[in-house]
Amino acid sequence: MKTSIGGLFKKRKQAEHAYEALQEAGFTGEEITIWVHKKKVPLNYEHRVSAQELGISAAIGAVVVGFIAAILGLLIARGIIIIPGFNPDLTRGPYLEMITFALFLAQGAITGAILGVAIRLFTSRQNAKITPTGIKRGGVLVVVNADDTKKDSAERVMRESGALDVQNLTEKWDSNVWADFREVQPSVGS
Repeated sequence: MKTSIGGLFKKRKQAEHAYEALQEAGFTGEEITIWVHKKKVPLNYEHRVSAQELGISAAIGAVVVGFIAAILGLLIARGIIIIPGFNPDLTRGPYLEMITFALFLAQGAITGAILGVAIRLFTSRQNAKITPTGIKRGGVLVVVNADDTKKDSAERVMRESGALDVQNLTEKWDSNVWADFREVQPSVGS
């Protein structure tokens, strides 16, 4: 039974190198195809984060860190946590305790919001995966129709050629997905 093994490459030149390597490994030109998405979106859009995602991350960070800072402020104000060199005189009443609590809450919320946004921005660069969206964003897909005995060889050659991701597309994609892609001919010799 033939299996479609797909390898996602960032650039067409890398895909063509993989095409050559697959031919050297014994696959015929009829078994190997190179696919690109019909509507290519520039790669710089791949890692953009929406304002809504940033807002949610900021809110979560503000709540979590703000709550922790507020509790710490209250514990410091009550004298439960003692910090050497920092001895606030809060014996004048609960009003100063509330001010300390509010100041720590505000400082924690601001710090948490900044940390939430920073963490979201740094973790937004997800690993490239073979998905229609991944290919639409500039990736090039090399597909090998291999029988079960040569499937592992195809995966190995694609990984060695620099594939960002290698998957069995027979299990993942239905025939409707391929309508968004067009096959391109390699500029290398067959």
